[in-house]
Amino acid sequence: MKFGTADTAEIAIKAAQTGHLVLSTLHTNSTSETLIRLQQMGVARWMISSALTLVVAQRLVRKLCPHCKQCLSDPVVLSPNLWPSALPRWQASGCQHCYHGFYGRTALFEVLTVTPALRQLIASGASAQALEAHLQQTGIGTLFENGCRAVEQGMTSFEEILRILGMPHDR
Repeated sequence: MKFGTADTAEIAIKAAQTGHLVLSTLHTNSTSETLIRLQQMGVARWMISSALTLVVAQRLVRKLCPHCKQCLSDPVVLSPNLWPSALPRWQASGCQHCYHGFYGRTALFEVLTVTPALRQLIASGASAQALEAHLQQTGIGTLFENGCRAVEQGMTSFEEILRILGMPHDR
């Protein structure tokens, strides 16, 4: 089911409240943005807090070709608030296996389990900033952080992460 309107979202949430497993799509950039978007669609906060159990944000990034990727000597250094250590700078110029430096795709995920504390925040009408702060305290990995892990592992390049996710605001 795709949440296109407040009516659709409300029907899905009512189904979830009666014990049905509801899987849906909502185009947002993060799990916290999903919570805010549902409220902006006019769904009552108490309904959101009682129905949600898990929120997943996902993006696909291109994988570096294992045959031609090279680690360059100049690492990517970010603000410590974004990522604590230097990231390797990968480059893949293309070869007979990939032709353009990338081969296949892999998924990045941000997974938010809706805990009792988060339910309370949602129900009380917490601001986007308060929700973001709570999520940071719980330590869920953001899409950007999981992208940086993929760069560390040599799965993709930092440039690919920026192409798909953009640069997040400094925390």
